[in-house]
Amino acid sequence: MIFYLSNCLGFFIQLAPCALMIFLPFPDEDMRFPRKRILTVTAALTGVLSALFPLVLLRTPASTGIGNLIMLLAVILVLAAFVRLVQENLMMKIMVFFAVLFYAITQYWLVNSTRVFLPELFSSGSMSSSYSPASMLLYAGMAAVSLPPMLLCVIRPMGEFIREMEPEEIRREFWIAVTTTVILVATMMAVSVANVYRYYVHIMLLELLLILEQILIYWLLFQESLRRKRDGERQRVLEVQQIQYEKISREMENARQLRHDLRHHLNVLGALNAQGKQDEISEYLKQYGAVYDQLRQVNLSGDPVVDGILEYYLTRARDESIVTECEVDLHGTSGLKAMDMTVLLGNCLENALQALQKLPPEQRKLSINLRAAKAMILIRIQNSCAETDDSGNPTGWAAFAGHKESGYASIGLSSADAIAQKYNGSALFQRKDNTFTTRIILNPPRQGQE
Repeated sequence: MIFYLSNCLGFFIQLAPCALMIFLPFPDEDMRFPRKRILTVTAALTGVLSALFPLVLLRTPASTGIGNLIMLLAVILVLAAFVRLVQENLMMKIMVFFAVLFYAITQYWLVNSTRVFLPELFSSGSMSSSYSPASMLLYAGMAAVSLPPMLLCVIRPMGEFIREMEPEEIRREFWIAVTTTVILVATMMAVSVANVYRYYVHIMLLELLLILEQILIYWLLFQESLRRKRDGERQRVLEVQQIQYEKISREMENARQLRHDLRHHLNVLGALNAQGKQDEISEYLKQYGAVYDQLRQVNLSGDPVVDGILEYYLTRARDESIVTECEVDLHGTSGLKAMDMTVLLGNCLENALQALQKLPPEQRKLSINLRAAKAMILIRIQNSCAETDDSGNPTGWAAFAGHKESGYASIGLSSADAIAQKYNGSALFQRKDNTFTTRIILNPPRQGQE
């Protein structure tokens, strides 16, 4: 019974973490089947092999090395399932394989070193063929100590790395990860060949330092790569925001200039009309006088930036035959920087107009609501949209990036989210019942604060 339990548990403790870790870094979208199902089946099959392992050993002479053969077959099965079930770039898969290989070799190396130094503890024959109770407990102890840092410092950041990085961005990280792992394994093999176990304490300290160093290399490699990528993305968002701010500002200035020119034309035509000119001039005055009056009436918030943006986009909405509702109650200025407010509202309203232009005129509806609630600014923008699969609950901008036909729309939502985060707020988006809703909460600094 002791033989069966020690070999069953030893086989499982040695194989199961590696079999599961090789799938952990990859998200569901990279799998042929849901990741949870794959992990469950993998754990179950590993348990079955572990239960069969001691039974095979009992029926086989110890000298045949059947234990090594069974472990090799199990590893081949796991690798075959890994290659088949994970649909990811080859370099990504090789990086994960080498990370798991690092863990497996580390475990075996530490236990085998202890076996050589303390042979009296291992009484069930060759360590490579079967597990004594002592070796099984040692594997369990090593796993308990090494698994948490492996999962926290290697597997988790590697998962974030895989989700965020593009294949063409990982060549540097790929070669560093593979090269350092190969060097570590070669060093351990060299120590084994040299047979210097009489310096056991020194060797063990060296091994532990090398293992900790490799874990640190993995952690720094993935964290630094993610930091550089995110910094680059933030910089690109800032550049896009600056370009968008300049574009919207130019268009708003053009609108103000057109309004000024319109007033001049109306004055001239009014004088002509007073002189008794044609009826067509009078009709012209009625049409464009109403447009000018509407332009002047957009003074809802007291914030010149907000009013200017609303004036520009509401005018465009009317030109596109869009039914609009606009409610603004900011009690003065918004407290946001002019560029931030321009980019925030400009992107959201630009996306709304682009979506509305694809609809028949009778279906075009736009609702804008801005209000101050204590120290917060609440923004809700709703526009009708084409029939698509509803997104359900409000969510972040990334959930809609794949549904947009235009790259500008995705950039617009991400820019709005970035500005909301800058002001310690949030941006949520929802598509439901043929209506796209943007909800933004901002916490602008109070007067006198940064």
